[in-house]
Parts: sequence; structure tokens; C-alpha cells
Amino acid sequence: MNKQKSIKAVSNVSNLSNYLLECKQDYLLESDLPVAKAYLKFIGMFHGELVVWNACIRTIDDYAQHYKVADDPLQFIEIGVDNDVCFLQVGLNIPIIDKAALERTILMIRKYKRLQQGRHEYGARSKTL
Repeated sequence: MNKQKSIKAVSNVSNLSNYLLECKQDYLLESDLPVAKAYLKFIGMFHGELVVWNACIRTIDDYAQHYKVADDPLQFIEIGVDNDVCFLQVGLNIPIIDKAALERTILMIRKYKRLQQGRHEYGARSKTL
């Protein structure tokens, strides 16, 4: 998995949780919105344990500018774990990442119970929207 070039990766759930409580926020956003690629950190479950997701939520168009993709790519979730640090990358078939898209994506990740390491494609193809 391609690790995000965000600010320092975090793995301590307690530290992030305390910080988010102090700030009265649900996630730590490291990018201004709206953007084509947003970096953030949020707490969720992975294999039955609370983890900090060091996440990059991006449009498929942004992803395609940096990596080779199919002519009509699917949305994807890509999960990697390195030294107990959880990395998440989500590619969405939308024109821009705004607050609503970001929060829907966080909710989707938190609700999905069978997240696994690796890349998983899903949903509508980009040219069918």
C-alpha cells in the first residue's frame, strides 16, 4: 500500500481520543476542504479493536493522476498496517472531497465490520455516474 504523505502517523487511540474530546471534534483533518485529496485521522474498529485510521480520502481522478488505473476504475478501499499503525486510503468517484463526503466515508468505514488488509474495489464505475 502507498503510505500517505501526511503529518506524522499516529497509532495511540487514547492520545487521539483525548485530543478530539478537547477539540470537540470527531476526526482530525489535516487538509482544507474542499479538495481532491484529504488527509485525516479518526478512530474506528479493525479486527475487533479500536485503532487510529491514518487516512487519505481522494477522488478517483486525483488517484489516476499519480497511479495507473483501468479505463473505467471502480471506487476502492485500501488498508495497510505497518508497525501497528493503520493506514487507510479510499478512492471515490466524486468530483471533489467536501465535508459531507468525508463524513459519509468515515461513517462507512466505522460501520463496515469485515475490513481486511489489502485493496478492495466496490461500487459504481466512474463513467456510469
